[in-house]
Amino acid sequence: MNIKARLFDQFRQPRGPLGILAGRIMSKRSSNQQRSAWTVELLNLHPGDRVLELGYGPGLGIEAALAHLPAETIVGLDHSDTMRKMATKRIRAAHPEAHPDLRIGDAQALPDDIGVFDKIFSCNVWLFWKDPVTVFKDLREHLAQGGTVAVTHLPRPGQATRETSLTAAARITEQLTQAGYSDIRQELLEVDRVPAVCILATQP
Repeated sequence: MNIKARLFDQFRQPRGPLGILAGRIMSKRSSNQQRSAWTVELLNLHPGDRVLELGYGPGLGIEAALAHLPAETIVGLDHSDTMRKMATKRIRAAHPEAHPDLRIGDAQALPDDIGVFDKIFSCNVWLFWKDPVTVFKDLREHLAQGGTVAVTHLPRPGQATRETSLTAAARITEQLTQAGYSDIRQELLEVDRVPAVCILATQP
């Protein structure tokens, strides 16, 4: 595996020195910062909401959620201990008194004790799930009635085009439909020459 392929693999599951590099790249990209903040805004968080981020990475989405909710109502799940350490460091630097529940785990094997949430979101992790429909079905077991799930995808420049984003949006929409969600809608954010897409759906 060449260095480029090895680095790409680190974005899937950061670990070791290359994982730290991947995390720094993720945290510094303005497009990632915009995408995460935008996704959280689309969730329309209210006091009393309990929120879960899948694949929190270096902590951009968790930090955005902290602007709306107390830390004790925010949970993150990521399968990289490297990202857990990086996210914890980032959040404590910005919010020294905040201690959101940052867990090690996988959206494809949700912990039974993770509880129920009003809002669940993810940014650029959907593409790594082997069976998204099953993941979405499992999430329904942890989403309150009337709760919202938001799935954001931002293709990277290079081969990505506007059509790439729209194709991904159509696939996510179909998968959420198959998983039994309702009120599915699509939002677009123009960023980095290629739009980010966010598909939001409701637990019936």
